Order: sequence, then C-alpha cells, then structure tokens
Amino acid sequence: MIRDTSRLVAEQFAAAYGAQPEGVWSAPGRVSIMGDHTDIEDGLTLAHATEQRSAVAMSRRDDSVVRVRTDLAGDVIETTLEQLVPPAEHNWFDYPLGTIWAGLEHIQMFNSELIDGDEDAALEPTGLDLFITTDLPIGGGLASSASICGAISLAINALWGFELDVQRLARLGYRVENNYVGASAGPADHVVCLSAEANKDVFFDARGNDVTLLDAPPLAELGLAQLLVHSGENHRNWEGIVADRHDACDRVARALGCQFLREVKFEDFEAATNLDPVDRKRAAYVLTEIQRVLDITRVLRTDGVAHTGPILNASQQSLREDFEASTRRIDLITELALANGALGARMTGSGFGGTVFVLIPLDRVDEFRNNLNEAYAEFGWNGLEVVTTSSADGPRRDL
Repeated sequence: MIRDTSRLVAEQFAAAYGAQPEGVWSAPGRVSIMGDHTDIEDGLTLAHATEQRSAVAMSRRDDSVVRVRTDLAGDVIETTLEQLVPPAEHNWFDYPLGTIWAGLEHIQMFNSELIDGDEDAALEPTGLDLFITTDLPIGGGLASSASICGAISLAINALWGFELDVQRLARLGYRVENNYVGASAGPADHVVCLSAEANKDVFFDARGNDVTLLDAPPLAELGLAQLLVHSGENHRNWEGIVADRHDACDRVARALGCQFLREVKFEDFEAATNLDPVDRKRAAYVLTEIQRVLDITRVLRTDGVAHTGPILNASQQSLREDFEASTRRIDLITELALANGALGARMTGSGFGGTVFVLIPLDRVDEFRNNLNEAYAEFGWNGLEVVTTSSADGPRRDL
C-alpha cells in the first residue's frame, strides 16, 4: 500500500509535539535494475526511484535535545546533539540519528575551514523534533535506509542552512551507513534516492561520482510491466554476510595490484593463479556485473527493453552461483517468473532476502501472481507481496 506519507508525518508531528512542523521532506526508495554490490568497488549501477517514499516532519528547538518519533515503532527516542555517537548495538533509529550526526560532522568541518573574519558565516546546529515514516519494506532490498537518510538530510540541509547539493547530501548518507551504522555499503543507494526523477533511470558511475539520467522505457505502450516481488525475507545492511562478500572482492583487487576491482582487466583476472577459489567467485560476479550494467544500458538505448531479459537473467545467475546472495525464496520467485513468461528476473538490493525485480508481459501478470501465491502457500511461507512499479518522483520538500 502506498500512503500519503508526507501528510501522515505532518499530522502525526502536530499530534505528538503540539505544534505544526517547520517543514516536511520526502525521498523515494531505489529499484536496482542492475549493478548491486558494484559501487563499493568503484563500479557502475542502473536504478530508478520507487513510488513508495519515506517522509520526515521536522522543526528546530531552542536547546540541543533531539526527539524522534515514528508510527512504525512505539518507542520515543530522546537524546542530545552532544550524545550522538556511533552505537555499539543497532536499532531502527540509527538512521535518523546517524544522519543528524553526519550533519554535525559537516558543521564542524565547515566551521573549521572558515578564515578569520568569516565567523558570521559559521553554522550553528540546533536541537530537533522529528516524526518519520516510510512505506518501504525495512530490509526489503529497496533502500529504505537510504530513503530515510535522504529525507532527513534534505530537512537539515534546509533548517541548518547547509545549502548542499544532492550529491553532497548523498555523501552524508554514505557516512551514516559506513561510519555510524557500520554497514559495508557503497554510495549508489543514497545517490539514486537523491538524484532520481520521474520517468528516468539513474546511471551512476562510482569512480567519478557521476550521475546520468536516462529516459525510462514506455513499458505500458510495449505491453510490459515491471513488478517488485517482496519475498517476505528481510536483511540488515550491517550483517557480516554482506561485509564478507565485499572483503573477498577487496582481497582480489589487492592481489591483482589494484585498489578496486573496477581497475582490474578481466583477462588478468582470468589468468591469475594466486586467488582463493571463493574470493574468485565473489569477484567474478562484480567484474561481470559492471559489464552487464554497460550492456543493459546500451540495449535499452538501441534494441529496447524487450531485449534486456538475458542480461537480467545472467545477473541473477551470477548473484546466485558466484556471489551466493540468493535464497530459496528468491530462487523460487525468479524461476517461477520465467516459467510464467517473464522476460527477466533478478533480485534487487543486497540480497540474502528482500525483493525480486521482474520484467513481464502485462497479460501474464495475473497468472504469475496466482501461481506464486499457490507456491508460497504450499511451502507455508508468508510475507509475499507483488506490486507494479515504474520510475517515480525524486526527493522533494512537501510542506
């Protein structure tokens, strides 16, 4: 279900704090079409925004207290700016608090670089009251964490007077993931959530931090649909299983004399004899996936979206066999999608649960959904959800 998250947080803020918020900001999630786990190796990604959004209503305070509320959990979080430090244990509120913490780091850096006589330009943080929500499934592979960070970074950018562009705001979110939460993550999710536009795909090159917006294909006119199939299995970005894969890729890059796999020539990789067999498989996925991002981008602009299926399926095969990021549920969804006429299907996001992206003819959607429901019932699984998706609006201020 897609709610009016911006209206909801405005109303709930007023009810919780007894006053109207200074503003409401929202950001979408991300559907990864191709390129998961490549950005951390300086690679390429292709994605677009989700229709589901995260939203925050926020006001400044005249002290240093920070209060966070949400309709997604019953607890009320209260702390101070001085107490914000990376936590030893993780919880849902790490992302909103972490974004404020990253904002404080920006203020400290900005003020330290002021030259004498410019003291009047110094930034001053304030306490904050927040009410946040999201329609994105938490741990569902659609960048809910980046979406929440994006909405809050937009808010503090306005209320604390940063005047940062979306690329620099994305860097705040990247710092939250890696330095506050302690996840092993690249910048792509944050870049997409803050750079996306309706009817556009986002091509991101992590090496140069470059974003290119490409026209999304007119799927309905072509008799096609993009589906997001939520498997009912969730993951957490800080789980060690993700860092294990990234560490393996780092080891291969170093063994071949490079800082990142993006720099490795594939012929040198194939010829190398000094690589651990498991590390080789992990790196093989990333190296071939970077090429697949280029391939699918080219095909979309030449032959058209109807010819992208083999590339999507090759990506899923490598995710399953080389990166070993799939699960029984993900395998069932992708295999059943193809058996029901889908052109292509692959998981989207970090994997180890989450969501599958399916490209399928419109006239096969109902049959696929029905067969998938029957299969889930047979296995006794729950949490399945199938929704149609398209490239949606990007970040914005709503109030």
